[in-house]
Amino acid sequence: MSIYEKRVFMKVIKVTAFVLIAALVFTGCKVRHIETDASEVSRFYVSPDISFSGDGSEDTPFATITEARDAVRGLIAEGLKGDVEVVLAGGTYIIDETLRFGLEDSAGDEFTVTYKAAFGQEPIISSAAKISGWKKLTQFPAGLANAAKGNVWVADVPETKGGNWRFHVLYDGEQTLPRARSKGFVPTGICPEPFLATRWTEKDTLEFPGDVIKDWENLEDIEILIRPTHQWLVNYLTLASVNEKRHIARTTVEGTYRLCEVVVNDLTESCWVENVIDYLDEPGEWVLNTQEGKVYYWPADGVIGNDIVAPKLRELLLVEGENVETVEGDIPVSGLIFEGLIFTCGDRDVWTSQDRGIQHDWDMFDKDNAVVRLRGARDCAIKDCVIRNAAGGGIRVDLYGQNIEISGNEIFNIGGTAILLCGYGPGNKDVNKGHLVQDNHIHDISQFYLHGPAFFIWQSGDNKILNNYVHDIPYDAVVLSGVRPRFFGVMDPIKWKGYKIPRNIRENMPLIRWDEVGEPKTAVEALKFAHSKNNLIQDNEFHNVMEELGDGNAIYFSCAGDDNIARRNLIYKTLKASNEIRFDDDQEHSTITENIIFGRGIKIKHTNYTTNNIIIGGGVAIRPETAVGSKVGRNIMYGKGGDVFFYNTNVHDIILKSAKDLKPLLKLARPDYNLFYSDNVRAGEEFVSMVKTLGHEENGLFADPMFVDLENGDLRFKQGSPANTLGIKEIDVSKIGLLDEPSFERLRKEGFAETIGIDALGSLTD
Repeated sequence: MSIYEKRVFMKVIKVTAFVLIAALVFTGCKVRHIETDASEVSRFYVSPDISFSGDGSEDTPFATITEARDAVRGLIAEGLKGDVEVVLAGGTYIIDETLRFGLEDSAGDEFTVTYKAAFGQEPIISSAAKISGWKKLTQFPAGLANAAKGNVWVADVPETKGGNWRFHVLYDGEQTLPRARSKGFVPTGICPEPFLATRWTEKDTLEFPGDVIKDWENLEDIEILIRPTHQWLVNYLTLASVNEKRHIARTTVEGTYRLCEVVVNDLTESCWVENVIDYLDEPGEWVLNTQEGKVYYWPADGVIGNDIVAPKLRELLLVEGENVETVEGDIPVSGLIFEGLIFTCGDRDVWTSQDRGIQHDWDMFDKDNAVVRLRGARDCAIKDCVIRNAAGGGIRVDLYGQNIEISGNEIFNIGGTAILLCGYGPGNKDVNKGHLVQDNHIHDISQFYLHGPAFFIWQSGDNKILNNYVHDIPYDAVVLSGVRPRFFGVMDPIKWKGYKIPRNIRENMPLIRWDEVGEPKTAVEALKFAHSKNNLIQDNEFHNVMEELGDGNAIYFSCAGDDNIARRNLIYKTLKASNEIRFDDDQEHSTITENIIFGRGIKIKHTNYTTNNIIIGGGVAIRPETAVGSKVGRNIMYGKGGDVFFYNTNVHDIILKSAKDLKPLLKLARPDYNLFYSDNVRAGEEFVSMVKTLGHEENGLFADPMFVDLENGDLRFKQGSPANTLGIKEIDVSKIGLLDEPSFERLRKEGFAETIGIDALGSLTD
């Protein structure tokens, strides 16, 4: 049963049950029947499996979606009299041009136009182009590994010659095939001190060891994948030139930062070379050479399948109104709904010199790098759809976007950000807001751009991110951010001294609307233009996040704006996260409350509020940038094993928790009414006593919170729990997770303690 069929079936069951109950209650009474006039809804039908296109009726459907779209345009031009449905039969709709919907497709304020799957069927929209004509390679190109000789096949793809079609991913049916890649290495260039000031210089220069990079004839096809200077992102960069004698390569566009070894984290691999015949040395790998117009492939089982395909498009669906740079004047498309459709086989983007990056280049501003994109739209919806097997992002809402519903979708096996809400840069234009992102299942994403989060909210406010299930991703689950004051020239006196960020960099700088913001002198003046305000992140389940990159979190706030709330989320198994929820630079006046965290806990900076959370295994980390006015109160911090992390801070990867280190920080966080416990009772009591000696936690307690049954996920309090004395509220876990499958119900069936990773005492297990 498809995800769409399952959800529709559940709705039918619920409605049927309601009708039966109502019939029983009102037996003997006259029931008023409300009938819908079928003529009020206009319907067109589409099927990809017909030999000729019809008139769009159920008996003689259209053959393409664009024909149906054009027929709907005719109704709109005449003046809609009711809703319109375009019903898509199951099968695969191959497209080589983006499906575009503009103002002529807008349904207006009174009606809707819905493109939906026929009940129980799976319409698949794909840009796949089959690669055929494979032949066993008998003459071996220079550089081909000995292990590959006799195993590699080749196909002619004339369309790729000269780079007219350069794809970056290849599929065998539903399987993503790995592109040929060198063994990992560390760049030999070392970022000079001070690295924060110099990371923006010479960003197109890579110093490499040995002969790992050569001056290949088709450099334009070859990319390096690198973690440039920092552990929280990757760059794909094409090569412009190589000096083999000096071991220096230059890239066609600059990296986000210097292409040096990663500072802070001692990595043994941080750079790789891709798509070169020399590194086609493992079964399953492939290489594209656009000079020759050929694809080389080493099939894992020695046999070429009949379903080897490459994507023709990055963007499969685009809804686009009229967006203008002035503060007012946008004309959005409205009333379009896409329901129960499957989108697959899209390519990823390649950065250009015209690109403008949002925080750390975690994504690009206003770019066609997602499968589904709304750019200038309101009151539209993407519901119960599937986005899979695409090398780029999933869904993005750009520029003007209001009241978009993204619900009930499954997004997996994609290369970048799952859902991006991206408004305009800092200035007076604040028109991306009010979206509902609910009940989506997101997993196995960001397989190319490893830093892509499940939800990226940038300069977009008043959104609700509810009841989503996110797991198995390499970096953050949620990022809420904007442009930090230091990009305006306002430097933090503690951390950023002695230099300014150059205005010619790709990250953030080209997005600031300088004529509107002026020249702010303080962080408060700059933060007036942080528009990711009033967002609610609630009732989500996040696990197995932070699986590859470093310095990230499940939920991350940075310069997002005021009044954001992360409430009642379940977070566990954040593998490489120092903290599960984090307030980072320039985040102000936001709240973390009623979250259930199994891991290190919460990190705070600046004036933010942490209340009524349950942290199993860690505590609260306090950074020196925290402003007076923060509040940490009525949380439960339940220690893990023999270690105590109730309050701590860090310098890079070193955890500090002594009285000397914590004294100035506790004064900023003002903690009180918190409940602490550890199975290492002595260490826990001594730590809490030390905190009290420093003048904090006057009302705090070290005591067993007396959960009803922690091992089985019952986090209610037994009678007499000290949590009640401190005013700590029980957390209603019944609403967490997907609407049809609440998290705690599922976890209890699976075995809560084993799945979460705790033992009966609350210690975290491997």
